[in-house]
Amino acid sequence: MKRFLFILSTAFIFNTSFAATPLPKDVQDFRNLAEECEHFAGEQDSDLDEQRQKELDASLQATCGKAVVQLKTLREKYKNDAALMKVINAYDF
Repeated sequence: MKRFLFILSTAFIFNTSFAATPLPKDVQDFRNLAEECEHFAGEQDSDLDEQRQKELDASLQATCGKAVVQLKTLREKYKNDAALMKVINAYDF
């Protein structure tokens, strides 16, 4: 968990420190959720014990499910903003 928080905070700081203009909050929230989803997906392993696999499955459902819904909403909302669409389309579920 500490590793995950470190990676997430590092990615957030790195990504926002080089942005020319701040991203809208809904896009920032989506990116954070999408990153969490990708993290949990990367942790899946057939060698995990049953309890850890259940925890990962729950985390995947919570994060990836929301990210998929947000992705559709944001693509429609920002379809005329090429810069934001580049950020949004970096994730595909």
